[in-house]
Amino acid sequence: MFRRLNFSLLIRVAAILSALWAARSEVEADSQSRTMPERSAVALSLSPVILAERPDAVQDYTVDPQQVRQMVNRALLTLTSARDIGTAWTRLGITPQDTVGIKITTAGGPALCTHHALVRAICDGLQAAGLPPAQIIIWDKYQSKMAPAGYVLRGAANGQPAIESIVPANNYDPNVFYRNGIAGRLIWGDYQFNQPTDDGDDFDSDRVMSRSYYTKFVTQICTKLINVPVLNDNELFGIDGCLSSLALGSVDNNRRFQGPPSYGNPAIDEIFDQAFIRRKVVVHILDALVAQCAGGPAFNPQFCQPLGALYVGRDPVAIDSLALPRIEQMRREVNVPTVGNTSTYVTSAAVLGLGTTDRRRIQYLRVP
Repeated sequence: MFRRLNFSLLIRVAAILSALWAARSEVEADSQSRTMPERSAVALSLSPVILAERPDAVQDYTVDPQQVRQMVNRALLTLTSARDIGTAWTRLGITPQDTVGIKITTAGGPALCTHHALVRAICDGLQAAGLPPAQIIIWDKYQSKMAPAGYVLRGAANGQPAIESIVPANNYDPNVFYRNGIAGRLIWGDYQFNQPTDDGDDFDSDRVMSRSYYTKFVTQICTKLINVPVLNDNELFGIDGCLSSLALGSVDNNRRFQGPPSYGNPAIDEIFDQAFIRRKVVVHILDALVAQCAGGPAFNPQFCQPLGALYVGRDPVAIDSLALPRIEQMRREVNVPTVGNTSTYVTSAAVLGLGTTDRRRIQYLRVP
């Protein structure tokens, strides 16, 4: 009888323990189901930046087109987890109905402009995504800078994309502008330099204006944008990368907020922070195949290095924040003072929500 009672008690205790364990498991499972979306959100908030680097892709400041093509394509495949380059561009948002503007940089002349091999690889990738070449526009601000860099203006014809400039065609949108409290004296190339005044509040007898007009390429003509700047230095606002190239390259009358005391902060960020820019840019590809750490934006060979690198991502702040230490390293190697506070606009861009400088939120991946 005693043994039967003990055995019966043992069974009951086991049942109770089993029930308690099951209840604990249900609580843990419920807790995990609630926390899983939070973990996914953290993962989704990461800003991927892909660094494709091949030092041997540049020899005597001349790039190897085949290697450049391999580098940009591999970076885009990694960024989008696609199996082919056409799918990669589709996942970035390119459709056959788009008009795509490729914003290049030519201020550094033929030796320090967005490399033609890189632009050709991008154009071929867009066509692989089904975009007709007639719906691609390669553009920068000044024709006088583009032509010496080998980007001669042309219309889209014979299976080739168009190459266009803002100036002297005056491709500005009269209805869209950025207003800043600092007024600037207009010069040739600004939208209203040779036009009669129509706003007494903005103009005075010395032709000074507080407006900067946006180009039609970003407000009207292009439905998608690809930003392909060159990694360079500019003493007026520090690093000349993704943010500054597209922002300052898209508006006129921008000399007024460059240099001391603001060094482009917050004007660069505020110009960039427009829906018609942010929603259209599908990717930033920072051309650091040849980079310059001082003396920019003009080409200064004593401050140039053939890095053979491309930074690729959708977050311009993350890219610039990763490229800035490299500029600083290059400056130390040639005994040039630090960029310092001239690039505070990069940090301010993160505060404004244009991207992140937090390394914990940047997924930094290297590909060969």
